[in-house]
Amino acid sequence: MESTYNALFTYTSPRSDFQDTVLALQFGRSHVSYALKNRADGQLLALGYGNVKSWNKSSVDSWLMAIKPFLSSTQQVEIAYAFSDLSLLPVAGFEEKKLKGLHQSLYPFAGPSVFKTETLSSWQLYLGYPIPVDLYRSLEAVFPSARTRHIFKLFLEAAGQSGAQGKLLVDIGIEQFSVLLLKNNRLQLFNTYHYSSPADVLYYLLSVCETQLVNPADVTVVLTGLLEKESALYRELWQYFMHIEFREASFGVDDFPYPSHYFTTLNDILLCAS
Repeated sequence: MESTYNALFTYTSPRSDFQDTVLALQFGRSHVSYALKNRADGQLLALGYGNVKSWNKSSVDSWLMAIKPFLSSTQQVEIAYAFSDLSLLPVAGFEEKKLKGLHQSLYPFAGPSVFKTETLSSWQLYLGYPIPVDLYRSLEAVFPSARTRHIFKLFLEAAGQSGAQGKLLVDIGIEQFSVLLLKNNRLQLFNTYHYSSPADVLYYLLSVCETQLVNPADVTVVLTGLLEKESALYRELWQYFMHIEFREASFGVDDFPYPSHYFTTLNDILLCAS
């Protein structure tokens, strides 16, 4: 089955110093993004965001061909997976087979995939999630020394402090969005929802507030992703949430053609580089 990579947003710097670089990659079920920065001064050199219908050998090869000009054998590569099929278990009494069993019961139709686990020691959690097998094999072959993590880790690290009123981190993608809720510095919820209209997003966020006993008028909503202040979705949110802010990325360039909060999570991945 043929499936190709379709680029939606791209940026390439007029600079030509593409030698000593850091490459950030983010993969979801039907989207992928990349960002390349100069290691010396941290400025953005290239960025892209696109979608695929599914991850198979054809779509992986199509995407790799698109980013080939930005690859080098010496660059540091940081990968974050944003697959929504995520399972969590506390560290106490953890067994990998127990986490895998839990995951299979929650998501029985994952398709051909590699089940990956990792620890989140600061929150005393183990994470488990599947990576499509064609994607996993290609990344292992092309980027054998890349460091990997689930995007959930970066969400938690970026969340900061939260009081009794709560804090909602909302990242808007294409046809789906992720929500992280913290309250009194405790993790209350992390989930990904599919949407087709602004009303869908509003419905899910209000449902989260209701089930988690959070007042929409008091909770702080931190937005990232594909959303603008002039959009219908933003106007919908402002009718119910009184404390909304955007978390912007700092790419260090003046000619970046998009709102920087579109790609804040990509910048978070870049900041993982040592």
